Amino acid sequence: MNCFSWNCRGLGNPLTVHVLLGLISQDRHDVLFLCETLSNARRVESVRVRLRYDNCFTVEPVGRSGGLALLWNGGLDVEVKGYSNHYIDTVVSAPGHPRWRFTGYYGSPERHNRRHSWELLRYLSSINSLPWVLMGDFNDIMAASEKEGRVPHPEWLRRGFCEAVRESGLSDFGFEGCQFTWERGRGSVNWVREKLDRVLVSGNWRDAFPRARAWSVEGSSSDHLPLKLSTNWVGRRSVVRRPRYENSWGKLQECRDTVVSA
Repeated sequence: MNCFSWNCRGLGNPLTVHVLLGLISQDRHDVLFLCETLSNARRVESVRVRLRYDNCFTVEPVGRSGGLALLWNGGLDVEVKGYSNHYIDTVVSAPGHPRWRFTGYYGSPERHNRRHSWELLRYLSSINSLPWVLMGDFNDIMAASEKEGRVPHPEWLRRGFCEAVRESGLSDFGFEGCQFTWERGRGSVNWVREKLDRVLVSGNWRDAFPRARAWSVEGSSSDHLPLKLSTNWVGRRSVVRRPRYENSWGKLQECRDTVVSA
């Protein structure tokens, strides 16, 4: 079973949807979580049809920010247990697998709200004891080495996030590929990179899926790298895809502006 998580920074951009189609066509994913969709249910439904997924659950954005979407294939029993502007919590059942819990997560980007995000983690950990995996953009880091550039990350933020993860009975599930999943200002003196997107798992999830692997995917149109998770990885090499360019993109004004700027 394969899961995919991406902060897509808005599904209203045709280029974002085009890139998403390419990512999905390379490796069909059973569960697809998108955050910061900036799109209502009708828009997400049109994307679901283009991606040819059978099911979709949407949390609409508040104003001009946020928005979550969870898509999954037929033949997979996904029951949505709870949701908010920051998560979609589900129980997943599939032939040949134990029942487990998948939560797509989007931590608050505002520092003054981080404590609310940490309390949310603790709350979610208290309502279900199934093997549990969380994927998404946590907007937090766990170590000083997970940030490069500009000012250091405040120690109280790092410590608070680590405590919340530990007290929730979770641990970081490492992934292959580029570890800095978000960046801004590439090529300038203000270039900053951070590991904001990650996978967290419970101990009984590790026991249930001992061959699971995760990796990041380079070459997307967003400043966030997507993450992939396979629960039954059998000797498959992680492929880091290099950025590519298609001539048809030159017809889009936003692409031309990006190329000229770069």
